[in-house]
Amino acid sequence: MWTDKTRKSVKRFAYLLLEDGDQYIQDWIASCRPGLVGPGAQKPSQQRKLKGRLRLCARAIFFEPDYIKAPILMFPFSKITKIEQLVEPSPTTSTPTSKWKSRQEGFVLNTSMVIKMKEDGIDAPYVFEKKSSIWWFSLEFAPVQQFLHQAQSLLSINALPFAERDMVLQNAAAQREAKAQFDKSRLVDLSEYVLLDLPAFQVTPLVREPGRLVLTQARIYFQPLHNLNDDNPVRSQPYSEVLAVARRRHSLRPIGLEIFFKIVTESGAAPGGGVAEGASAFFTFRDSNLRDQVVSMLLEQLGGQSGAAAAAGSLLEADSSWLNRVTAAWQARLVSNYDYLMYLNLAAGRSFCDLTQWPIMPWILCDYKSSKLDLTDPSVYRDLSKPIGALNPTRLDVFLERFSQMPQEDYSRAPFLYGTHYSTPGYVLYWLVRAAPAHMLRLQNGRFDSPDRLFVSVAESWESVLNNPADLKELIPEFYAPPSDFLVKREGLNLGIRQNGEPVGDVKLPPWANDPDDFISKNRQALESQHVSMRLHSWIDLIFGYKQRGEAALAANNLYHPLTYEGVVDLDSIDDPVERAGLEAQINEFGQAPRQLFTSPHPSRLLKRTAMVVNSDTLSNYSAKSEGFRGLSMEFVSRIMALASSSSDNVGTVTPLVSASSIKFQIPSDELTTKATLVTPPRKLRSGTPVPAGILKNKAHFMTSDSDTEDSPMGRHHDDEYAESDGRKSEDVSDWRIDSAVSSSGSDFALSEDPFDVVKNVVIQLPSKLRRNSTETRVGHERDNLEDTEPERRYPEAGVVLQNVENVDETMAWHSMFRQRLSEPQCLKLHRSPVNGCVLSEENASGSVTMYSVDKDGFIKVYSISEGFQVRATKLGTLPLSCLALAKSSDAYPTVLAGSYDDFVYVYSVDYGRALSKMRVHDETVSCVRMSSSSSERMLTASWDSTLKLWSIGEGRGSWAAGTAAPEAEFLEHDSAVWSLDVQPEGNFAISGAEDGTILAWDLRNPTSSVWRCSGGGSATGLRLTDDVNQVVAASTDGSLRVLETRRSGAVLASKEFKSSLRCCEIAGDLIIAGSADGSLFFWPHIFPSSGSTSKTTELATEFLDYSPLRDHTDSINCLSLTCHANGRAASFATASNDCSINVYSVGDR
Repeated sequence: MWTDKTRKSVKRFAYLLLEDGDQYIQDWIASCRPGLVGPGAQKPSQQRKLKGRLRLCARAIFFEPDYIKAPILMFPFSKITKIEQLVEPSPTTSTPTSKWKSRQEGFVLNTSMVIKMKEDGIDAPYVFEKKSSIWWFSLEFAPVQQFLHQAQSLLSINALPFAERDMVLQNAAAQREAKAQFDKSRLVDLSEYVLLDLPAFQVTPLVREPGRLVLTQARIYFQPLHNLNDDNPVRSQPYSEVLAVARRRHSLRPIGLEIFFKIVTESGAAPGGGVAEGASAFFTFRDSNLRDQVVSMLLEQLGGQSGAAAAAGSLLEADSSWLNRVTAAWQARLVSNYDYLMYLNLAAGRSFCDLTQWPIMPWILCDYKSSKLDLTDPSVYRDLSKPIGALNPTRLDVFLERFSQMPQEDYSRAPFLYGTHYSTPGYVLYWLVRAAPAHMLRLQNGRFDSPDRLFVSVAESWESVLNNPADLKELIPEFYAPPSDFLVKREGLNLGIRQNGEPVGDVKLPPWANDPDDFISKNRQALESQHVSMRLHSWIDLIFGYKQRGEAALAANNLYHPLTYEGVVDLDSIDDPVERAGLEAQINEFGQAPRQLFTSPHPSRLLKRTAMVVNSDTLSNYSAKSEGFRGLSMEFVSRIMALASSSSDNVGTVTPLVSASSIKFQIPSDELTTKATLVTPPRKLRSGTPVPAGILKNKAHFMTSDSDTEDSPMGRHHDDEYAESDGRKSEDVSDWRIDSAVSSSGSDFALSEDPFDVVKNVVIQLPSKLRRNSTETRVGHERDNLEDTEPERRYPEAGVVLQNVENVDETMAWHSMFRQRLSEPQCLKLHRSPVNGCVLSEENASGSVTMYSVDKDGFIKVYSISEGFQVRATKLGTLPLSCLALAKSSDAYPTVLAGSYDDFVYVYSVDYGRALSKMRVHDETVSCVRMSSSSSERMLTASWDSTLKLWSIGEGRGSWAAGTAAPEAEFLEHDSAVWSLDVQPEGNFAISGAEDGTILAWDLRNPTSSVWRCSGGGSATGLRLTDDVNQVVAASTDGSLRVLETRRSGAVLASKEFKSSLRCCEIAGDLIIAGSADGSLFFWPHIFPSSGSTSKTTELATEFLDYSPLRDHTDSINCLSLTCHANGRAASFATASNDCSINVYSVGDR
């Protein structure tokens, strides 16, 4: 698309020379003579006459000389002072052979500015001559009145205010387009007849060309409204060359249609040329109904809904069945990373025809200074789990601060983190200025950007996207596939001189790149590397997935201006033409998010298993061999469809659109394949998980990497480097691994003579909904022999055979083997400051697991764990919120009580999304809030003022409206700040811990004195009563956990020391859990006498179980919350941390 055509034709005029919003009207063959006004002005007879073409547009007049070395002249109507008819006397009346008649009719044009462009056919900055001048024109074959009538009307129209001017010009353009008719004499075959004839625009980068789209029974035609250079009156392509038809959007409106072609040649094109210059043609229509009418007629001519074009269109429109299958094929490493990203771009509506929707690729590397690139070193890679704007924490803080100051409740102006997008026309042309200078000139109003702001150096560009608040751009596909000519300056292209005196030439490459081709090659190797393969799903979540918009985007620091998202504004419903034009311009100029393809976490790629060889030099490398590949090829679509089909149908079945003779499969023997059945887990289980004896029968082999990092398809981000399994194997299992395809450079693919050499016998992970009755084990990083009680079942949707296993969760209480059955965490970054408290609860109208949390920014947030969305986010005050508790309510959700640093307890209604009231309950920070309901609903609060207070509360919203006047009781025996508190849910027993390590037990009916007192070595940071209130677990800053007997004045029953200061604790059956200051989660199995277990059985149960600590946070864990589900066999567990995140774990199956 960006090939150099400047020397192929002397025709220099193109739509790119028009200003944005201008419309082409008509042209004439004419002659021109220039002159100046004022002293020294020359007569027309003294000026050289130029022959050429006079072009009339809605906002300017152009004159294109036939002499290519002379510049094209542009006269904006806004600078023209007069246009009038003029009879010019002949300069050579005595010469009979003169080409001029004795009297030549023409017109004279007075202007204060003339713009010169394309001199000598070179794309260079326009020359703006801002001085008064006069120009004489004569028409060669038409009466001058034909031009003057239109030009003088346009001169008057352009003098109107902009809004009126644009409305009049748009109405006039609509009338011209409506009058246009298709020239049936241009049909290629006399037997053809018109089936559909509609007005349409053909979209190419920065251009919308009006015309008529016509469908016959044999071909597609597009007749431009204006044949600018008399060389292409009608464009045509036969249906036999159509590969796919896909619906598209334009300016975030569903009015686009993209037609993809198999072969880009002129063999089947009409004499004027084909419809598409590249691999596809993009059209827009007045509304979606017209677009759908064209799609329906096209598919009918291409074989109907069951035809290959319809199937390919469904693939490119991200039909759910195709999308799932392509994703599964990528997971199984049948599709390379490049091809998968290209597919996602096309499926999300990105197009090489539309500069506002150019395909997006990620920055992969961050090392552009080293002399040698080591792709096995993780430090050379960019963090793909963060958007560009969040890579620099200091710059992110600036964005977050600005966001916090934006109105939060003004839905007409929703707050955002980033005002600039990661993909805009300006960003695309920043990369492609050397390949497409004319487009840059159009975008920059006739100028290149300042030389110091151009794409000069890869390293400088990376530093800019890391540090510049206005630079968030990602890369484009050109960085990962040849040709590399966009990195090389064309001959004659002058991009200016930088402030350091250096001219802008070829792009400066990193020291590790030998030349532009080597740079592209190494970029591609990095993209296909193992490191990127196991992390690419995180970037997909940001660009195409569930983190693209909404609360998930905010939590991921990935929230852009609302106008970049589809569906935020309906342009068709806006009647004010000025407002509509402004919004449309903003949408097209400042970036558009791709269509959202995934609403849940994207599955990670499978680990490279021994049953698989993947030479990812397949589609992408094949297509890359065709220089200039920038779109969709027949091989690409056929291969994607074939591989996607293979991931859902039987393993040996592939039905490509083209011959599959080049596809080779390498399938192990039946014996080995039988042994290689995979059992996938419902979630990632922690290492050390036991498999109860006798529940599995038939042998199945587990194959895991040494790092034990296998995840479910909807798994979490992989933070560690993945390694191949070592050479060890069980003696009773034959080794069916095949040599790794990892190249020495660290990439995840190796070059192959056959670009389609792949292995189809690949284990594919199941979607989570298909893996409910599964389990996993890992012993010594090796395969284990397991037995299955049920016969195997086949899931065609997933493309694998799954051995069913009995669900252990159905026979276990929720707290049984709690640590061993604990899932990988769901990391929620809902807050932008440390999280001080969280509570999990199923007490709501829907019975769904819901999480309530508060942070140091004063925010309270309510998140549905079951449904995966944020219910509420409200800022209650300017000071931090310290703690929270739930109170019964007649509404759908319980009432939330949030303690604050401002000495108040805020009473928050989730249903109404606001604070019902606030109560000043202490003279210092409220450190703890608990609810008790013995005879009535009561609230117990604790504070840094060293007191506890008991408040009588009625049930329902009304009881909170006026607040509570005075406490029912005060407890005053502490000598220092109270840090921890727990209370009997339905009784009168409470216990509190203080900064000085004192722990006091209370009878709420007798506030005058405590029941008992005990002291410890460190501050009492966490207290938790057992269900029968006979024991209490106490966590301290000195790293100790103690079990105290409440009936024996706090006597210590047991204790355990840890190496880290403890911040909170929780009880799960016979397991004590503690959160520490370094982010670790500690587990202490302890038999509580009331549980009914014996010491001996506990020893037997724990001897072979793993209770090692977990480290899923990077900073102090401030709060733990545990809720048992209604079925009694499952639970949810949450940890809140100073690292601003909340991790939610699950045990069992709800």
